[in-house]
Amino acid sequence: MNVHSSVWRSISRLQYLYPAEVNEICQRIGISPSVLANHNLTLPLDLFLNFFIEAEDLFDSELISLNYARLAQIRPNYSEILGMISLYSPNLIESFRLLQSYINLELEGINLNLIQKAEDVEIHFVADALVQHSNLYENLCLSVFATFIQSMHHPIKRLTTKIQTTEPVSIIRSLFHCPITFDSDHTSIVLSNEVSVKANPTANPKLVSLLEIMAKEKIAQQASEGNIIKNLEDVFNSYENHYGNININEAASLLGLSINTLRRELTKQHTTFRQSLNNFKLKKAKSMLAHNYSAKRVAYSLGYTEPSAFIRWFISQTTQTPKEYKNQLATKSQK
Repeated sequence: MNVHSSVWRSISRLQYLYPAEVNEICQRIGISPSVLANHNLTLPLDLFLNFFIEAEDLFDSELISLNYARLAQIRPNYSEILGMISLYSPNLIESFRLLQSYINLELEGINLNLIQKAEDVEIHFVADALVQHSNLYENLCLSVFATFIQSMHHPIKRLTTKIQTTEPVSIIRSLFHCPITFDSDHTSIVLSNEVSVKANPTANPKLVSLLEIMAKEKIAQQASEGNIIKNLEDVFNSYENHYGNININEAASLLGLSINTLRRELTKQHTTFRQSLNNFKLKKAKSMLAHNYSAKRVAYSLGYTEPSAFIRWFISQTTQTPKEYKNQLATKSQK
């Protein structure tokens, strides 16, 4: 999963406003500040999130992810397609319905859920299960969209976030001029129905139709590029209970590719064979643990001869033991 160029450019805006701080963050996460000048950059999502983990410490604010869009002075045209859809749709509801389909053009690994009620409309931000620091990522997306909405002079009724904070309520409210609920079980923006269906004076149906076509073309292009990951996962699945026997030579052969071609295609997706296998195994392990399989059973299913070796690997991937992961799932289900 990646963060695409238009989103990453918003960090270059932060660099312009806070050069010393952003340069320090770049040093901490191991990249050169000069990479921010590349407007066609696509970076791994983990690197994007690591930036904000360090930013929280450097700016000494636990609300840095919520305040991100304001710090970066993001405007609705932050994205070639997403911003223009927001600006020129007939109303906010139609805008969000379009964005539900196209959000991953700019922010892979996040989903928009639109919940329309009698008086309110809730826009929920849900990160994919494999996204590390998912709460942080959801907050960043909430921040971007809340800034969109406010820049179009639409009031927000309430923001809801999973994070906890000790900041004074007066400071928190001033971020978006609305109440913010913390320590919730979801991340969302709440608007009144009246605001959501209010006619947009800048609406341009022909332009939005053109943007739909552009977005569909980009989605189709991404889907064709991403097939290598899906095809590789299909190969991994064919090794049911014998994942320890997987190697790149056999995988490439089963895909009808040379080893060099497979490596080259995976590089285009910003991953490697080993990373792809690790991601697949982690998904499999988490799914089995979620269905209450024992760590021992999961270990043998993934090809480990010793459960202890599986536990060490799982900790290296998640910083949790399998038991801690199962306990975390149980706690969430009780809320």
